Amino acid sequence: MQLAPEALVDRCMEDGNRKHWVYRFAQIRPGELAMVLRCGACFFFLLFGYFLLRPLREAMGVERSMRDLRWLFVVTCIVSLGFTLGFGGLVSKLKGRRFIPIAFRSVMACLVVFIVLMQLPIGDDARLYVGYVFYVWLSVINLLMMSIFWAMMADVWSLGQGKRLFAAVGVGGTLGALLGSNFVWWLAESISPAIQMGIAIVMFECVVRIVRQIDRAVVRTRDQSLEQVQSMNDVGGQWADGAKAIAGSPYLLGIGLYIMLLAVSNTLIYFTQANLVSDASDELNTRIALFAQLDMWTQLATLFVQLFATAHLIKRLGIGVTLAILPIVTVVGFAAMAWVQSRPGVEPWQIFGVFAAFSAIHRATRYAVIRPARGTLFSVVPTAIKFKAKPIVDVFMYRGGDVLGVRVEALIAGAGLGMAGMAMTAVPLAVFWGGLSIALAVAQQRKSHPNEYGIEEQGTYTGREASMKQEN
Repeated sequence: MQLAPEALVDRCMEDGNRKHWVYRFAQIRPGELAMVLRCGACFFFLLFGYFLLRPLREAMGVERSMRDLRWLFVVTCIVSLGFTLGFGGLVSKLKGRRFIPIAFRSVMACLVVFIVLMQLPIGDDARLYVGYVFYVWLSVINLLMMSIFWAMMADVWSLGQGKRLFAAVGVGGTLGALLGSNFVWWLAESISPAIQMGIAIVMFECVVRIVRQIDRAVVRTRDQSLEQVQSMNDVGGQWADGAKAIAGSPYLLGIGLYIMLLAVSNTLIYFTQANLVSDASDELNTRIALFAQLDMWTQLATLFVQLFATAHLIKRLGIGVTLAILPIVTVVGFAAMAWVQSRPGVEPWQIFGVFAAFSAIHRATRYAVIRPARGTLFSVVPTAIKFKAKPIVDVFMYRGGDVLGVRVEALIAGAGLGMAGMAMTAVPLAVFWGGLSIALAVAQQRKSHPNEYGIEEQGTYTGREASMKQEN
């Protein structure tokens, strides 16, 4: 029998060279490589498009003061709840994963509206508020798109496959983020914001096309019709099912709390950076360009860890310890900042340098290690929960963590505690956060058997069986 395309790819990789580095480092097994490449390409175009838009958000959204920035965080949190509940309604009405193309094309339509608004001869005040709307919209949409993608990954791959393969899938996203951010850096003076948005639209259309390829590949490997596979993934129900599931499940609440703590740590780092920049002398301000380069080096470090370390960390340490790495990095980083700042005769550039290293390590850990490990947590819940509850956790609860982080930072700043206050806050936060990581891993292991919903979840893509079937 003629081999399917994915079987051909894997046969070429497998024949005569089973110890190829792809299998050795990326933990990919026969029958899985073609699907991993599709998923990685999907993540590549998603993050390429987002990183084209992110600099516009920072430029358009914050043009007045830090007070406006804190206010925007609160507005973003409120808007995110409406977006996620509305998305739950969309998921309930459509069969299979048809809501994914609709969601991405809705994002594309919004970008067209922003392009038109930017071309209109409106006043400075109106343009400022358009920028604020764009800031809030993208802050919600970027998390929603990431949540949809990882929910799809948790639906396509089983728990065991996710532990091995999510790091490899993440490589595609890292490459997209690296090229997208550098694309803007290289061509910032040559292209307009409207053109950047137009290119992002093309990238998101590529995501839609690849999602359809993934669905067709699932159809081939399961030897079922498209209608059968879609009916297997039908969600149905009501728009509020996701919120109800979270309220009734300690496991989902635990995941949401982990996300909130992650957001609090990110927000504390974000405002530490903002304060360092705003308080800097002219000499230090000349070093702000370091952050642009820091993004590139962070993405390169993320890529290296994803290629050679993440899957092995998850395999050897387990999900719990892997998730606990970020709390450790957070407390050590703030402690190092406080120690350096307390030294007599310390120069501003030394504080700036320590923070730059801390920020880079924190982000690399978050992207390369925590994101794939966190993506496996939803592999043990039903499809309906993946696509309804996960966006609420990833978007609303994350933005809620942002608001909480803003309040914590304001209290520390108001008390005049400085970096020592950040470190004192980070210690109990990290202890609780680390304990929560272990508890989530234990609960995940328990749910990997028939779970609390009475459903034993498995991925819809069975690559190994498909490869064997084609060979026979």
